[in-house]
Amino acid sequence: MKSPLKYIILTVIFFALGALLLYVPDVVGIADNTDFARITQPTGMVPDSNLKFFYFQRKFDYINSYDNLGDFFRFVFNPGTGYENGLKTTQFLFVKTAQLIDGVLSYLKYKKIYHFDIVTLSAVYLLLHGISATLLYKSLRTGKRAFDIIILLLLMLIFFNMGYLLYYNSLFGESAILVGFLLWFSILLRLILNEEKKYPLLVLYFICGIIFVGAKVANIPLGFLIALFSVYFIFDVKTAGKKTVVVLGICLTVAASVYLYAKIPDWMSKPNNYHSIFYGILKNSEDPEKDLQKLGIDTKYAVLADTTVYVDHKGFDIYGEEFQKEVHDIAGPLEVTFYYIKNPGRLIEKLKLSAESSVFIRPPYLGNYSKEDNYSIVRFAGRNSLWEWIRKQFTGYAFGIVIAVFLLYFADIVYQYYLFRKQKYIFSAGEILVRLMLMIFAGSQWIFPVIGNGEADLIKHMFLFNLLFDTMILLLVTDIFKLDIHNHLNRRIVLSFLGFFAVFFVLIFASSRVSVNKQIVFGKYKGSPITWEVVEETGDYFFIISKDIVDYRAFSDETNFWPESDIRSWLNDDSVNGFLYEFTEEEKSRICITDRRTIIPRNDITDGEKYGSQPLYWFCIPGYASQNYDNAYQVENAEKVFLLSIKEWETFVFKKVKGGCYWLRTPYTIGQTVRIVGDDGFVYHKMANDRKVGVVPAMIIIKEKGD
Repeated sequence: MKSPLKYIILTVIFFALGALLLYVPDVVGIADNTDFARITQPTGMVPDSNLKFFYFQRKFDYINSYDNLGDFFRFVFNPGTGYENGLKTTQFLFVKTAQLIDGVLSYLKYKKIYHFDIVTLSAVYLLLHGISATLLYKSLRTGKRAFDIIILLLLMLIFFNMGYLLYYNSLFGESAILVGFLLWFSILLRLILNEEKKYPLLVLYFICGIIFVGAKVANIPLGFLIALFSVYFIFDVKTAGKKTVVVLGICLTVAASVYLYAKIPDWMSKPNNYHSIFYGILKNSEDPEKDLQKLGIDTKYAVLADTTVYVDHKGFDIYGEEFQKEVHDIAGPLEVTFYYIKNPGRLIEKLKLSAESSVFIRPPYLGNYSKEDNYSIVRFAGRNSLWEWIRKQFTGYAFGIVIAVFLLYFADIVYQYYLFRKQKYIFSAGEILVRLMLMIFAGSQWIFPVIGNGEADLIKHMFLFNLLFDTMILLLVTDIFKLDIHNHLNRRIVLSFLGFFAVFFVLIFASSRVSVNKQIVFGKYKGSPITWEVVEETGDYFFIISKDIVDYRAFSDETNFWPESDIRSWLNDDSVNGFLYEFTEEEKSRICITDRRTIIPRNDITDGEKYGSQPLYWFCIPGYASQNYDNAYQVENAEKVFLLSIKEWETFVFKKVKGGCYWLRTPYTIGQTVRIVGDDGFVYHKMANDRKVGVVPAMIIIKEKGD
């Protein structure tokens, strides 16, 4: 088969694979987190606010309907909605292209255009995604069939993972980041490998680079790095015409980056800067006043430490002129960057958190299914999610893994450079430089999200880092294969490393699934004895948690507040329908009543008796999920049999993955939702009336003699 035809077929296969994953058997995507308004308002579309966070929205109504294509085309190019928010992003190129295509299809079918079907947008993205994947594979091939098959499978495992593809059925900027980067990077590799450096590739390289840089505000700094790297082509191309194209491309990339930075709207830059200071530097700070002094900010603002723009601001107007002069004008991204450089301990603290946040690819608080498919809220599509599942197993070890990959990748670059200097040309100078640039890009995106936006929505903001980091892994594997082919690698070392990695993976996989605690049998439920793990022991008492889920039932039909919930009443009920019905009198007498604190849902916070001063913030990563628990609004109640709070769940060591999701007694902030532990051991949330969530009771009991 001729080479061009082979790669055309591969592109079609890639497109079909993406379509199959996104559209069959149900169309899946990512729910809106309120960010969609940045795109829908300027393009005349209306998001359904009732679906926010919980469900993916497929069809977006237009503000007007159209019965001829001329009026519709004029509307797309100039919506005139009056809602333009000032956001400049290359994402509009893809959205408007999809609007035009979808409008034509709707008109041909219905003679009327009412709405925008986001499937059309994802189809555009998938076509470009397939082209990029094909170019990437073509550049990475080794010439050895077995290795090439592995590279192809790894490429599909990573870049056709649902964590990435789901963004295409959304209006998040990450969709444009993904396709923009893959197009730019795959064209870059073709340019480096192509000695002729054809004009179309050079032009496409700079166009795709600008699209990638302009996809989201966080990408803008990379534009200057791309321009700097592109200087290489001035010396690499042979003709004056091509040198001119390169120089013009560099100038346009810099100009676009400067323009995009200057056009960042205040409604975006001010909250981001606020978060970088008060929900970044001051978050978990041991001395907020001292940190503010280092930034040159008045210490009176220390009371805002650990707050976001969405909560009470202690009487300060964070959008006012005084706050602008005393905070934003004094400390911006540059000052925040210098703070972390001068305080490496805090920098490492943030890098650890960023690494842990990067184990997810998709946002773990946004649903993937539409409401019409009759699924519970925040349900995740599991099709081809193996790569994301592998990533999530390294929770608690992510910082070390990221460091290890960076070190291996850098060692690969150094070794390639050594071979190049010895004139053993496996890789050209350009290929080595590309690998170095990719590492610098990834390293910058490891810390840029915290510098630019603090810890607010950090998991989602690590998307670009994940994309760059996964590309590094793909290139590292490819390089190892090529070194092996040229006999520049010791296979025993590679196999030993792989063996160590496999053992390490198995051990951490088992750590949350195997109980290491003392176990006791105490009570019965539905005729079966209940096995409990002892997570804390004193001279007189055991703190015990059921080893397995005892039942599946709703938290409550009316509330997400534990003291008023149905599940609390049921757990402490010894009547025929209660949990304690089959416990003996002696067993029930051993159950202690203790005072325990419970988070108050945001809607139930009053001026009455309570503890804490702020809502409990959301985070799903074990070890960080109870981040501001001690300062959050709480009440204290006498408890007998209870569910674990999120703080207790994190504090105690026990088998946390139980083969199904189960309730915590801690509410979530949106509606009647409650935090749960998913079947993967991360913290999510479900509606309180969901009857498919498990119950894992806990209690404190008096020890018997001999215990």
